[in-house]
Amino acid sequence: MGHAENLPQHLKFDDDEKHDIQPAKSVVLQHRATLKPIPDPVDYTSFVCGLFAGVAQAGVFNPYDRALYLSVKHHRPFVSWQNWKAPYTGFVQSISGRALSGGLYFPLEHLFLHLMDPDKSYARGNFLAGTAAGAMNACVLNPLSAIKYKTWGRQENRGMWTEATGMLRKSGSLRPFLNGLRSTIYRDVMFGGCYTWLRLQIQWWFQLQPQEQWMANLFAAALATIASGPFNYVRNIQYSTKSSQRSPCTTQVLRELVHETRQYPTSYEQLHFLQQRLRVGWGTARVAMGIAFGHSVYDWLHVNMKQH
Repeated sequence: MGHAENLPQHLKFDDDEKHDIQPAKSVVLQHRATLKPIPDPVDYTSFVCGLFAGVAQAGVFNPYDRALYLSVKHHRPFVSWQNWKAPYTGFVQSISGRALSGGLYFPLEHLFLHLMDPDKSYARGNFLAGTAAGAMNACVLNPLSAIKYKTWGRQENRGMWTEATGMLRKSGSLRPFLNGLRSTIYRDVMFGGCYTWLRLQIQWWFQLQPQEQWMANLFAAALATIASGPFNYVRNIQYSTKSSQRSPCTTQVLRELVHETRQYPTSYEQLHFLQQRLRVGWGTARVAMGIAFGHSVYDWLHVNMKQH
């Protein structure tokens, strides 16, 4: 049974109406995308749009990202002035990482949604599209992220090449570049699946127009961030490990987090501790705003480039 047969009566169209509502010049990627695979294939313009969206996101949010990381590493409040000194340290690494991240995740999600099997549940297909995009993104970008986080832990930016060779020399292997890989995959799979599924479900539930999609993206990104938060915490701990040392495994970090949480006598204090450690609040707001902003830039660029 096709998905269109499950539509509410007021949303069904006859054959003439279906032809009347097709866009003349471009395909709107997101409107009612959960009903069927996205018809517009991915080409080089999709990755160009993603790169520009990533650059814009990096420029706007780099000070926020660095402050958030330092607050976790040094166990101090996010708003502490020490976190905001030299806000663009590591910006070159961040902008390249964000550009690649945007250049990969948004088009990859687009690609997997385009390949989604129309004979299967569209909700399940959306979830799988997000998890696939997240997994590929994590594997490609983890080495660059490991270098970037090292630069954030320093007062002076030594440059990407100098940092990478220093990591290699101290460890004598490629191990520092693999720090956080497994937890990054866990995090991005969890985030990608939840984000893509939820944002398109919200779009369908409320029949949002393309110009309203940012609201669904914002809310979906916030909830997906909370769901993937424990793995992001593990990732930060592993990235902060010295190059000469072996980083703790995901299970070890999570067990220590649970042990620390149980030291507090009341449920309220335990939840407050977890909220602080997992940065539910500042971290959630950062990801939600960043994803909504980046996705809006990507969609706007994609539609306008297609028109020309």
